[in-house]
Amino acid sequence: MIESTTINQIRRSPIAERIQFIEIILQSLKSDINEEHVNRKSRSKPFKVRKFSLGKEVHVDRDELYSERI
Repeated sequence: MIESTTINQIRRSPIAERIQFIEIILQSLKSDINEEHVNRKSRSKPFKVRKFSLGKEVHVDRDELYSERI
């Protein structure tokens, strides 16, 4: 948590310094988001789709199938 003295000091700072402070925070957030994105990608595992047969050819009416979802 940011202390109230720090917040007051930021409020009394010139606009240019406050903008610089905001830019530093945004760069920190961007870095954290990029690291999280990389870590999230590494968690996913590849998978294989197994083929199987139902014994006969099955025809599916996609319009009918999707209309049931609405």
